[in-house]
Amino acid sequence: MALLEVKNLRVGFKTDDGFVSAVNGLSYSVESGSTLGIVGESGSGKSVNALSIMRLIPMPPGRIEGGSVELRGENLLQKSEAEMRKIRGNDIAMIFQDPMTSLNPVLTVGDQIGESIQLHLKLNKRDTLAKTVDMLRLVRIPLPEKRVREYPHQLSGGMRQRVMIAMALACDPDVLIADEPTTALDVTIQAQIIELMNEMQRRLGSAIILITHDLGVVAETCRYVLVMYAGNMVEYGTAEQIFGQPKHPYTMGLLASLPRLDETEHSRLVPIEGQPPNLLHIPTGCAFAPRCKYRMPICDSPVPLFDFGAGHVARCFLYDERTAGERKLPVESAPEVPNSATSAKTVQATGAAAS
Repeated sequence: MALLEVKNLRVGFKTDDGFVSAVNGLSYSVESGSTLGIVGESGSGKSVNALSIMRLIPMPPGRIEGGSVELRGENLLQKSEAEMRKIRGNDIAMIFQDPMTSLNPVLTVGDQIGESIQLHLKLNKRDTLAKTVDMLRLVRIPLPEKRVREYPHQLSGGMRQRVMIAMALACDPDVLIADEPTTALDVTIQAQIIELMNEMQRRLGSAIILITHDLGVVAETCRYVLVMYAGNMVEYGTAEQIFGQPKHPYTMGLLASLPRLDETEHSRLVPIEGQPPNLLHIPTGCAFAPRCKYRMPICDSPVPLFDFGAGHVARCFLYDERTAGERKLPVESAPEVPNSATSAKTVQATGAAAS
């Protein structure tokens, strides 16, 4: 059984203009010791998904419309706030996007790490301080005995991010959610932070959900990849499947827009034309269709997931046998399309993609 399973999650926000559907029927699962990368452009619902798992969506204006988030088979969406306080930081922890705004500026970093330790591990002040210093040492902050008494503004961006990791890992959580953990850090510090997270995972056996725009980090770090667009999953598979045999046109567009070292100086990046849909009015069919060069009339219909085997699924009608005569491009220049003998199987759109 999966450690964490998200089933048909739907989350929205009430605004002056109407109800915004930020997450629209998302399903996936994560196993112990594995790393899942969630990618997609801004506004695709990546962070809202993470905050929903933690039950940190502000309500109002936010509202979890339906679905479930199950940790070891227990639905977190049915837990009381008191029960969730025992789970956050202990069973599931989160590294937030911006450590400067996530850390309290009027408390020392030691107090902020120690708060979680005291709450969940019930240690006295002396043992809490010792554990806090050990955590700072574990995340490779120099002079931890000194840093434990300093405030966030006295630390560099890389050190603040390490403090966030120490805070998240202080109680050995089973699931670690990292929301853009390397944003605004230089490439050297980014590499150190990613290596630190990998080391902590090897040591603790935690499952990691890594939310990022950086496909290079995902390729290097993650075993599984989930591609989100307009609040839902459009493709899921192993890193090898997603980067080696992408099936959805949006995934192909993300990969094509990356700079490559083997290109000449005159090569141009290939952008994804158009804009993401207005989340107030998400299309009933494929949300990516208005931007897709393979668009067909059937794309205005609800799109199921197509199963390519070994856990690789994509939400695209290119792989439906009914569209064989409608595809706009020759087979050799279009995405790989299975023939009738190896036709992809259609799976229910509400079914979880097993990791």
